Amino acid sequence: MILSSYSYIEQCDEVKPSCKACTLRKEKCIYPTTQPPSGTRPLPVRTTDPLVAPSREESVDYVSLVENDVLVVSEPLFLSGQTADVIDMKMLWFYTTFSFQSFSINSGRSTAVDYALKIKVVEHAFRSPFLMETLKGLSALHLRTLNQPVPAHKIASYQARAFHGYRTAIEAANPVDFPALLACSLFMITMSSQTFRDPNGKRLFIVEWIALWRGIGLIVELITPRAVQDSGLAPLFYRPPIDLERAAQHIPNNLLFMVTSIKYGDDDYEYQKDYYELLRYLGSLYMELKEHGFGPVLDLRIITYFSFCPRPLLPLAKQLRPRMLVIIAYWLCFAKLLNSEGPWWMKGLSPHIRQVIEEVGEEWGHLLRVPQMVLMTDDDDRTGMAKLIIDNHNWTPSELDLYDRNRDPRARTELKFINNDGSELEIADGHWRLKATGARWEANPSADPTGRPQGLLLGVNTLHDPTSQTASSTSSTPGLSPSQSSSARSLSP
Repeated sequence: MILSSYSYIEQCDEVKPSCKACTLRKEKCIYPTTQPPSGTRPLPVRTTDPLVAPSREESVDYVSLVENDVLVVSEPLFLSGQTADVIDMKMLWFYTTFSFQSFSINSGRSTAVDYALKIKVVEHAFRSPFLMETLKGLSALHLRTLNQPVPAHKIASYQARAFHGYRTAIEAANPVDFPALLACSLFMITMSSQTFRDPNGKRLFIVEWIALWRGIGLIVELITPRAVQDSGLAPLFYRPPIDLERAAQHIPNNLLFMVTSIKYGDDDYEYQKDYYELLRYLGSLYMELKEHGFGPVLDLRIITYFSFCPRPLLPLAKQLRPRMLVIIAYWLCFAKLLNSEGPWWMKGLSPHIRQVIEEVGEEWGHLLRVPQMVLMTDDDDRTGMAKLIIDNHNWTPSELDLYDRNRDPRARTELKFINNDGSELEIADGHWRLKATGARWEANPSADPTGRPQGLLLGVNTLHDPTSQTASSTSSTPGLSPSQSSSARSLSP
């Protein structure tokens, strides 16, 4: 069997008279003699292929030519050590031919992203077994969604080995595994999404899934910018830029009031600024839908929304705080827009709207009128759902949606490294740098006296510009006290 440009030969289990590999292939099993036959010359086997693990390089004793010129190999020329049977090979083949496209959103696909997913990720998987198990697990789950038979014990085995290996690799922090950790931080979100489609899945699993999105930032914090660049995986973490000042103008009034009306003594009072930040990112979804309609950029904004979630809000989500759940319900309305057009791993989130409504109860019910109506709308009626979400029954998809939907130029020109202020970053001299000003970005969680990271890439690091001493904003957010609204960036709409 040929996978990409690498040949794979099933390892001999040395069972006689016929080994398992030859039995499966229905071929005659020929065992080599202990010593090379008379008149033949052992051929030393060495490989310079970077994808072959060093521990396996010496695994082949010799290759000999027997009397009838049949090539006999005592062990395979290429042996992954992680790919044990036909099903495993099928899973890896399915990933490289089909599943990798699940992470290139619709017409937002690009050559750079496809190369990273199909070539670089697989290259790193041969070096880091836990990533290989992750790829096989993803393919198995994808095939299940296509109603293809995959043994349940195989799926469970892939998932168990992937999660265990991922945790172990994080603890070990071996630089060799950094690229695989980077890829897995994204793929674990996908693999975990299976719980949404499990009829017996955990109730309100959405709050744990949100934490996985923010986990990407923890991995980026662990890895140096140069390592991110050298991994070849950087394009996988591009996001659309955000104009947060304009986005704030599109926050629904009822949600804005829910946050600005928080009074002193309320359990959420100290998190008022964080709630407002999350609403600004939500506003960017409304702005995109109103101004550009359906398309790959909207899809990407929906999918990456919780990568912007301020870290202090994560425990509030797990505590099922009503305000946090209400915001989640509105995001789930946008996620439902993806059901018919989006990737397979984003399907099955709709039932969580009902779970949120049941959890918050009647006291907060007046804020959930739109999610209730979207929940009752047919999944295929994207236009109907959009009209409900933006509260405009005269809205119609743009001409781009109707006639030229696969050619939105922004999907090919505007996706880049974006920090949590919506600005573009670049890697220069091994460091993160704000592209517009050249200001250097460093991991510096102590910069904020509250201990709250203020955001690089995925909200991990902070801006460090020694030449600027006047970055604090004097503007204030409606309903926020001056002390709360003071920040390294303006919070005013």
